[in-house]
Amino acid sequence: MDRDELGEILYWLLVGIISLAIFLISLLGIHHHVFDYLLLILSLVILSRMTYILLTRKRVSVDLLMGTAGLATWYLHAYIEGFLIFTLYAASELIEEYSEINAKKKLTDLRELAPSFIDVKTGNSVLRKKLDEVVVGDAVLVKPGGVVPVDGVIVKGESIFDTSYVTGESSPVYLKSGDRVYSGYINRDRLVTVKALRKPADSMLQLLVREAEKALERKAFIQRFIEKFSQPYTLIVLGVFALTSAVFGLYRGLSILLAGCPSAFILSTSTATAYTITVLSRRSVVVRGGIVLEKASRVKTLVLDKTGTITLGEMRVSKVLTINHSRRELLRLAGAAAKASDHPVSRILAHMSDLIPIEAVEHPGKGVEARVNGLKVYIGSRRYISEITGGIPEYHSCGEGVLEVHVAFNDEYAGTICLEEKIADETINVIDELKKMNLNPVIASGDRPERVGRIASTLGIKEYYGGLLPSDKKELVVKLKTMRGPVAFVGDGINDVEAIAEADVGIAIGSLRVVSNIGDAVLVNGVKGLPKLLKVAGRYMKTIQLSTIIVSTVKLGAMTLGLAGLIPLWMVVGLGDDGSTILAILIISYLLGKTR
Repeated sequence: MDRDELGEILYWLLVGIISLAIFLISLLGIHHHVFDYLLLILSLVILSRMTYILLTRKRVSVDLLMGTAGLATWYLHAYIEGFLIFTLYAASELIEEYSEINAKKKLTDLRELAPSFIDVKTGNSVLRKKLDEVVVGDAVLVKPGGVVPVDGVIVKGESIFDTSYVTGESSPVYLKSGDRVYSGYINRDRLVTVKALRKPADSMLQLLVREAEKALERKAFIQRFIEKFSQPYTLIVLGVFALTSAVFGLYRGLSILLAGCPSAFILSTSTATAYTITVLSRRSVVVRGGIVLEKASRVKTLVLDKTGTITLGEMRVSKVLTINHSRRELLRLAGAAAKASDHPVSRILAHMSDLIPIEAVEHPGKGVEARVNGLKVYIGSRRYISEITGGIPEYHSCGEGVLEVHVAFNDEYAGTICLEEKIADETINVIDELKKMNLNPVIASGDRPERVGRIASTLGIKEYYGGLLPSDKKELVVKLKTMRGPVAFVGDGINDVEAIAEADVGIAIGSLRVVSNIGDAVLVNGVKGLPKLLKVAGRYMKTIQLSTIIVSTVKLGAMTLGLAGLIPLWMVVGLGDDGSTILAILIISYLLGKTR
């Protein structure tokens, strides 16, 4: 909680306590002319605060409505109603402050998972370091109950890990020496030693938190509209109050002021946005603001890249082509280098090796350079390895429909690993789920049309395009947008940059470090997060729309009953301000609570 938030809370606590105390004293039959003066002073204090906000922030706050209501009750000598109004209004403001702080706290809890101090093993001793002092290559000790502070690989020990904060998976995972771990994993069993492959600032947990924090600043159109409209809305309410007071009398006219406060609308949109983005970030789905959720809720056509998006759920090594090296040696060394990358293909290779890279550098879109067992190991695309070695033999090709990972040792070509694409049951389930959501999936790939057609047929997708250059994918997105409305493009974020940027919602797959500046959303754990993103986006918009309709109805009802003299002023406030605010929070908590 920062100083401004603390100041807001203390201010409204003071107003609420004073108002409640005098209201309760008045109920006991104790009356004094001092109460009238206190009501006047509180009204002027609230109006002074509004004036300060107007001068410093250049906006009209809802304090104008409450301050005016206080002056009106003072003028009518209705100080009991006046203090009750201030009590209920202070309670409403405190509820709003609490809701905003609670939404931020969800993100703070995620950020504070990582410990402040780390035990690092150096030789036979253990050195205690601050988290930001840990460097690549450090051997970090993670005790039972502790949180993995950096992305790395286990070099000693085995244990059970809770990965739910990063992957969203509820079931614990058994990991042993040679397996990759990510910051945010919680060690549930035994002591393990983890070699850091990234600095803490570049690790998964910190990236998730940073992206979520940025996203909270990017507001949806409906949220920006409500916040922007709240200023003229306040003045309109004040004008209607003056008109109704002239017709129905000042006392009844106060119903317009008291039920007209827009805080419930503002609270419902800001809370819904903060809550949704934070929950998704804890499921490794990063969304860059409420505007992305809003657009995603309107998408009807999904264009999916093939390789790197829907065909990397499950793969197997079908063949290994080598020069002067054994198959086992090539796989062990290449797998060790692959542990420095988050690319889905790298993850597959990493599981085939028990070796640990001494140092490694990932070159996004190309491959990985690492030092393993005294050798400089390179893995990556044909173009990347050709740049290193001067060329790759033409006969070292895996054939049609097979993915190739080329390998070099000490600047010399060493071989090629051939991986056959296989669609995982999980990916098939994702496509089926998208169809049930009445979405139209389309495959767009640079691969040969016949290969793309086979994948599309397996998935039951009727529309597919093959042999596309990056610019062709962009043109396809433009064409589909014109024909069908909002389009989302889902790709690995390397060869699909133009299409991702052109789409209404660009969704990147894979490592945040590679694609953090490309997509509107990032699915850290692959395409399986896509239905979750789209479902939550739809629920987000329905929640805001429903809460706005219900809150508006309650407010109009309170105004009407108050003007007709059918309910007292305290009930107008209870229904039109506090009641509608609490109602908005309950609606959001219930509907968005299903996103967990």
